[in-house]
Formats: sequence, structure tokens, C-alpha cells
Amino acid sequence: MLLTNSPATAGDLLGRGEKMKILVADKVHESAISGLESLGHEVTVNPKCSADQLPNELKDVEVLVVRSTKVDRRSIEAANALELVIRAGAGTDTIDVDVASSQGIYVCNIPGKNAVAVAELTFGLLLAIDRRIADGVIDLRAGVWNKKLYSKAEGLQGKTIGIIGLGDVGLCVAERAKAFGLTILGVRKPGRLANVEQKIRQVGIRLVGTKEDLLSQSDIVSVHVPYNNETHSLVNRDLLQYFKEDAILINTSRGEVLDEDAVIQAIQERGLKAGLDVFCNEPASGEAAFESKLAKNPSVVGSHHIGASTVQASKAIAQGIVDTITGFEQGTPLNCVNQSPAGDGTSQVRIRHLDRVGVLASVLSSLRAAELNVQYMDNKVFAGKKAAVSTIEVAGNIPPHLYEKLLHLENVLGVSILDQRNTRSD
Repeated sequence: MLLTNSPATAGDLLGRGEKMKILVADKVHESAISGLESLGHEVTVNPKCSADQLPNELKDVEVLVVRSTKVDRRSIEAANALELVIRAGAGTDTIDVDVASSQGIYVCNIPGKNAVAVAELTFGLLLAIDRRIADGVIDLRAGVWNKKLYSKAEGLQGKTIGIIGLGDVGLCVAERAKAFGLTILGVRKPGRLANVEQKIRQVGIRLVGTKEDLLSQSDIVSVHVPYNNETHSLVNRDLLQYFKEDAILINTSRGEVLDEDAVIQAIQERGLKAGLDVFCNEPASGEAAFESKLAKNPSVVGSHHIGASTVQASKAIAQGIVDTITGFEQGTPLNCVNQSPAGDGTSQVRIRHLDRVGVLASVLSSLRAAELNVQYMDNKVFAGKKAAVSTIEVAGNIPPHLYEKLLHLENVLGVSILDQRNTRSD
């Protein structure tokens, strides 16, 4: 259930008059720490905290900030005061969102802040493949000069890039692809936001009906999707059959989006080349031994999951952390991924009332007596602070007497009840 009351202060909404205890269990830009401390919060920073250590670090912690550290059931259940988990990035696949939801803990992410950084690395990997930059550097450092070998490059201009996933990162990639003179393909998808459709038209992305259509026409395929059940092993043997011979695959999203064995087979049998920033079974810590058949393949140019790791992106994410915690204090957590949307209730009760103490308490008491469970509540006070309107979404069957009962409550000015069975208003 979400309760908001506007206008209001953080103390009014959350009952807080003192600082919050915040644990930052990953490395973030120092401006996030200084920004939170300047707001009066107690911030503990433990960038080397592992998933196994995390449960022991959460005593009295109200806000947890992570980037790569996994937050599993053990940590959530061990936390005695946790109210908010922030993923300092776009994906939340490293957090057990279902368990957090069952405990009434907000999970928020910070999307879009690192999109440019990831798009830049996408083209770094693409250019490294086309111009064989990594191999050339290795030879130079070994004292080998081989202009004849490294002069053999296809070039990018005029080729076709297919982008799977036209979110913030995918659109940033498309903008840069246009500057390189590439033809850009995307997959048509119903229900896209109007601003996204407008951006697609502005950049000049040509939409096709299916991923298979996109792959069969693309010289380069770049993957930018969130990791979830639907995208697990998205690029598998079946899909790889539609790739052109000698195509280039770029993945800067999540390693598990690829079936790595199938990619290796496509490299061996169809001349596929790959630029990868992410891999399956990456180490949980920033420094560790790493064994990967795919990463070792000579047709792969790889990096160390660093797509979002620029100073520019780190500063933007740091500000996003501060903004998210400030929004949480004010009762409106930003980019919450586990909150049921408004409109999720089976019925809506709207109460116009005088702005007096106890009015909403009597309304909620009446809803409780009618065995209606509040899913969402928003109370807005009008100018002059004499009257307000409260919108309450409830789950349950509206009894026929509820309208009259609410209308006759003290200081209630009017009632509207909307549900699937009938509509009645004053």
C-alpha cells in the first residue's frame, strides 16, 4: 500500500525528524557520499562487501545502496530496519525483488544515467573488432610491426546495424550509429511511449516485424535488453541461425542474455565475431581469477563489465542516488520497480472533505468495517487549506450501504464510488 499526502514534509510522511542510516555496499562516486552526509544522514561505505558478508552489515540500516553486490533473501530477512534498496544502475537482477516486496521494502533503480557511457563502449568494441585494435596493441607491445596484417579492415560506413532493445542505451547507440553512416534497424513493438516513437523517427531507425527479420538483414547486431526470464539465453542456437555469415555481435547488457556455447559454435561454423562487455558467471568482486571459454576465443574482443564505468556516468548515478533517497524521504521514491501501479485496486473511493483532524481516520475505519483493503491512497489539500480530496483505491466488494455511510461522516463534503459493478456519485 502506498500512502501519500500532498503538500507535506518528509517528517509528516515518514515520521522522521532525524538522520537515516545508509549503507553503501559498493563503490560509488564520492559525490554521492558527500551529498548524503550534507543532508544529515549517517553513511557507511563498504565497497568490498560481498553477498555473504552483507547480512551481517545490515543492523539498523534503513537504506542500502548496491551496484554489483547481490542482495538475496538472506540479506533482506536479516535486515531489521531496511526500507529501501537502491541499485546504482539500470538493472535489478542482482536483487531479490520478490522477497523485498513481501517485506514491504522499496527497490529502486537509477536508469538512463549510464546510457551514453554504455553506448560509447559499444562502439569501442565494434571498432576494436573491425580494426583488430586489441591484437595490434599486443603485437606492438611485443615489438612486432605488421602493417600488412592490420590494414585489412572492412570499415563501418554503409553497413547495417540491428539494435535489439530500444531503451535508453539502445537509442544512444542508434544516435551514434547514424553518425557513423550506418543503416539502423529495430524491432516494431506495440505500446511504446510517444517520446520513444518520436526519437525512433528522429534518428531514422527502420522498424521490422521480428527479431529474425532484423538479424537476417544486419551486418552488426547490438543487444541492449534487461535481464529477466524472457531474455535469458535470448541469443541462442535458434536465433543465431538467422545471423549473416561473418556478422558482428555486440553485447553490453548481461552475459546471461547469450547462450555462450551457441555463440562459440557460431564463431566456429559461421565466422561470427563478438564484442562483449559481459559474461556468464562473472566474479562477484571487482578483482578475481576468471575462466571463460568465450572470453578466451580469438574472435572475441572483451572488456570487464565496464560499460557504465566512466567518471561522467558515475557522477550522474551519484546524483541519482541522492535524488532517490530524497524522494523516498518525501514519500515518492523514484523509479520504484516493485510498487503496484495506481489503478491496481478493484474499486476507487473519492472523498471530498474538510481539512480537519480525524476525517481520513473515520473514512479508513469505515473501509475496514466493509472489509475493503486499501491498495493506494492519495490526499491532496486545496489552496487555503480548508478542503481536500482523497482518492483511495481498494480491493474487495463494495457493499451497497457504503456510499451513504461515508457521505454522512463528519466533515465529509462529497463521495464518489467507482467499481466494476456500478457507478454512483453525489
